[in-house]
Amino acid sequence: MFKKYLLIGAACAGALGVGPVQAACTTTIGSVMSLTGSLGVLGQQIAKGAQLAIADLNAAGGVNTCTLQLSLLDDQTRASVGVDAAKKLVDIQHVSAIVGALSSGVSAAILTSVAAPGKVVLISPSSTSPTFTTLAKEGKTGGYWFRTTPSDALQGVAMAKVALDAGFKKVAVLYLNNAYGQGLNSEFVNAYAKLGGKVTQSVVYNPSQPSYRSEVNKALSPAPDALFLIGYPGDGTTIAREWISAGGAQKFLLPDGLESQDFVNDVGAKYLTNVHGTAAGSVTTPSLDTFKQEFQTKFGSLPTQAYIANAYDGTVIVGLAMEYAKSTSGTAIRDSIRKVTDPRGVKVYAGAIQLKKAAKLLSEHKAIQYVGASGPLQFDAYGDINAPMVVWSVDGGKVKSTGMVTVEQIAALREKIK
Repeated sequence: MFKKYLLIGAACAGALGVGPVQAACTTTIGSVMSLTGSLGVLGQQIAKGAQLAIADLNAAGGVNTCTLQLSLLDDQTRASVGVDAAKKLVDIQHVSAIVGALSSGVSAAILTSVAAPGKVVLISPSSTSPTFTTLAKEGKTGGYWFRTTPSDALQGVAMAKVALDAGFKKVAVLYLNNAYGQGLNSEFVNAYAKLGGKVTQSVVYNPSQPSYRSEVNKALSPAPDALFLIGYPGDGTTIAREWISAGGAQKFLLPDGLESQDFVNDVGAKYLTNVHGTAAGSVTTPSLDTFKQEFQTKFGSLPTQAYIANAYDGTVIVGLAMEYAKSTSGTAIRDSIRKVTDPRGVKVYAGAIQLKKAAKLLSEHKAIQYVGASGPLQFDAYGDINAPMVVWSVDGGKVKSTGMVTVEQIAALREKIK
């Protein structure tokens, strides 16, 4: 999505203990996420995934026998603010890994100006831009980039399928002018056209404008069957309202960045009765049920939106990598992440009991595969994963999951449009 940071520094080294957490030392896990700004309504929930992971890791004995603490900073969904926050966590708190950010634009800025040059791991739960794969292939990430969500190279193809399955032969696109919007627009336009659809207009818009009337009018001519609106709540709400008031078809394709009950409420559920959405999905694993139960206990009902489980998994993986490496350096964490998600290892799952089991196995020098709440999480050479895309809609005014585009279906479509 969005594209759309967990920073870890250590005050000590050792093994991830299996007994009570020792108070003699503390490991700070920083996080840069959008708590305000256009992604704020989503980010406040995603951050809870990281907080739950910290609680579970502490209940399992901490990291390197040290108590974990989370230093959560707000990037306001702005790249410059995110970079400042990352520098503060790295330069002052000496963190060595970052879980976040949410927006791809913010993550890209942190990766290129802070994380990669500083040899700090950056693992995002929601930054989906294909740009990161390109940067990794070009050797510009140093291998310090990972994400627990699939690239929009997958979401664009899935959305093209969803649009055609819904009977939409002509679609207009309005997309946010950042790495997320640009990447998802490009992937969708390519896939949709090659699969037989027609993009009537592809119109870029800048954030934080008081009105988007000009962009909406351009997207309305010629009249499309539906609008694919790529953005975040806030600006997205303004655009949707102006589209409706201008007489645009009340048929919408919406991506992960707008899978938000607040967005639906703000636009007006009565206008959003024909919505076809996509977002990162999860392969059902034992971890997912545990995660849902624990989230309910700690925070209340789990919202229907993407990336909360992805934030949990990213945080847990960093903690396990630190234990495997017996080190908290960024390079050691980078080199250990694939070691704790090794498909040849003993499977371990979410929750304090399972993480305690993982700690014991690692202390015995045994290989493990952490199977996350968001799926099995097999990172390729570029820090990417494969995952299905959930299909969602608005039913009775509520955001609800309605189906899935599987990994196999996406792979077949990508082969078809080559």
